Amino acid sequence: MCLAIPGKIKKIEGSAALFDFKGHEYMADVSLVANPQVGDWILMHDGRAMSKITEKEAEENLEFIEKQESDHSHN
Repeated sequence: MCLAIPGKIKKIEGSAALFDFKGHEYMADVSLVANPQVGDWILMHDGRAMSKITEKEAEENLEFIEKQESDHSHN
């Protein structure tokens, strides 16, 4: 299963953004996102930010991912 992961933008350099996902830092191409800013939440898949999301949406996505990880660790 492929998931887009939520992250909060920490730094932007050109079309690349450093963002945080569960305490880990990743880079994503943000060229497809309109006016990305430090502090914005994004959904990232395959190295590209697909869209901005709200903090509430990010929390819901994180809860879903954690549930999936938990379910798979019991198998």
